[in-house]
Amino acid sequence: MTLRLEAVAVACLILFAAPAFTLPAAAQAETAFPDLTFLTEEWKPYHYLEDGVVKGQTIDLLVGILRKVGSTQGRDDVVVLPWARAYRQAQQEPNTVLFSTSRTPEREKLFKWAGPILKFESYFIGKKEKNFNIQKSEDLHQYKVGVVIDSASAIFAKRHGIPEANTTFNSEGILNIRMLDAGRIDFIPIQWANFERLATRAGVDPSDYEPVFLADTVQLNFAFNLDTPDWVVERFQAAFEELLASKAEADSSDKTGSEVN
Repeated sequence: MTLRLEAVAVACLILFAAPAFTLPAAAQAETAFPDLTFLTEEWKPYHYLEDGVVKGQTIDLLVGILRKVGSTQGRDDVVVLPWARAYRQAQQEPNTVLFSTSRTPEREKLFKWAGPILKFESYFIGKKEKNFNIQKSEDLHQYKVGVVIDSASAIFAKRHGIPEANTTFNSEGILNIRMLDAGRIDFIPIQWANFERLATRAGVDPSDYEPVFLADTVQLNFAFNLDTPDWVVERFQAAFEELLASKAEADSSDKTGSEVN
């Protein structure tokens, strides 16, 4: 029922790549790619700090894109922050990129977008022992829901009509996990693999919980501050797609070779 992104990240990258942007004019194409501010949060295995080094699948993807656009920047230029702080900063500072950011209708005009990186489903997750019977959004309204400030989870709660009085806002997802385990809230709208990761960190057994009701299908993207020049976003997108195409071609060649052997 759940999507294990760890095993299919590359496949998702290929399947959900958007059509290529038109490349900028020749003069712009020859312009040196500017330095950008890259912001992200801790989310293993996609982007995380280990021994002071930023690592992860999406970080590797970003490094490949930066090489293709001729940038001298790399993983050392990525800053890991709490989500709410990074989200605000990305909206306020030009040439700032926030990832991985859920591209929702509510956020569409807040950023310029490149991607998508990944696609997955998020659910309202609750305790198995409570035997919830949720058939429609309105069935959730009587329950308490925990979300992260300025996150996709907050958008999902609002979209499904959860009363503000029943919504708890926290700065970190692990705080919602602890509240859920303590019975202070009933649901968290979150991707299952991310829930498992946070629950394990919090010392909570994920097997005591289950996805109860679909919150939304989410695409994760690179979100650029609105003041970032269009040609920068377009060149980044073009490099992103070239990288995916090269990867797909390499995978196809490997598969063909293995079948011949």
